[in-house]
Amino acid sequence: MLIQQANLAHILVVEDEPALQEAMVSYLNLSGFIADGVGSVAGAKSWMQTHRIDILVLDLGLADGDGLTLLKEFKLDDKGLIITTARSEPSDRLTGLKAGADAYLIKPLVLEELITIIQNLSRRLNIKPIKSWSLDTSCWLLESPDNETVKLTMLEMAFLGCLAASPTELVLKDSLIMALGEDPLEYDPRRMEILVRRLRTKVKNTLDCDVPIETVHGRGYVFAGLITKK
Repeated sequence: MLIQQANLAHILVVEDEPALQEAMVSYLNLSGFIADGVGSVAGAKSWMQTHRIDILVLDLGLADGDGLTLLKEFKLDDKGLIITTARSEPSDRLTGLKAGADAYLIKPLVLEELITIIQNLSRRLNIKPIKSWSLDTSCWLLESPDNETVKLTMLEMAFLGCLAASPTELVLKDSLIMALGEDPLEYDPRRMEILVRRLRTKVKNTLDCDVPIETVHGRGYVFAGLITKK
C-alpha cells in the first residue's frame, strides 16, 4: 500500500460488486487515503462497530438490503457520505440527498471524480494529517512522527520490517517468525511476545511515546499506524 503525506481520511466502501469494490479501494489507497471495502449491509455494520470512519462510500442496491438502512443505525452527522448507485431517477437522488449524502454518483463511476469529492470532503471535515513513522533499513533506526529515533536490534528490525510491508493490516505469526529467520514449527511464540514487549518498552523509554503495534491474539500483529521504509 502506498502511503502519502496527505489529509488521510478513513474510508469505508460498501459495494457488492467485487471487481468494482477492489478497484475503488485500491485507487483510494494509492491516492493517499486509508480505505477498506465490504460487500453487504451486515458487513458494513460489523466493520463500523470496531473501526474509525471519516467518509462512507455507499452503494444502495446491496444483496442483503438497501444501503440507506445503515444510516438509521449509525449517525454520520460529522462524517462524509457519498452514495454510488445505478438508481438515476430524480426521486432516488432526492431520497439520497435527504438522507444526508454529500454527493450522489450514478454508475458507472469516474474514479477521478470520486477522489476529487473525497478530497473536498476531507478539507471540509478538517481531517488532520496523520504523521508517519519511518523505518531506516540501512541504519536500523525507527523514527517517530516527531522525528526522534531509536536504534533497533537485528530481530527488532526484521520484525518491524515485516509489519511495515503491510501497514494497518494483520501480519500472521508464521510470516513474522519466518522474517526472524526461524521455523514456525519449532519456534516458541513466547519469544516473539518477549520481543514485542521489550520493543514497546524501549520505544516508550527512548521516545516517550507508544509504538502502535497491536496484538491480534492467536493470529499475529498489526502496525496500527502509517509507516514507511527507507
